[in-house]
Amino acid sequence: MMSFEMNDRKRTVSFGVGFFLVIIGWPIIGMIVEAYGFVVLFSGFWPTLAVFLQKMPVIGWLFQQPFVRSFFDRYRGKRVPV
Repeated sequence: MMSFEMNDRKRTVSFGVGFFLVIIGWPIIGMIVEAYGFVVLFSGFWPTLAVFLQKMPVIGWLFQQPFVRSFFDRYRGKRVPV
């Protein structure tokens, strides 16, 4: 359990450091660090989001195309139960 909390802490700190770098005047480096922190912080949610987008009535057809679906199918087994 401790390693799980440590990973979350690292992810949150990377997002916070990126935000801090933007505030102090280093916007490009800060946005890169912040984007990395955002992606890894919410990495467990992306598979659930992919399934949700595929089931939407208006844009779902786009996410059900073979080239997009093959990209999402890699993460389907890691989906978070909602």
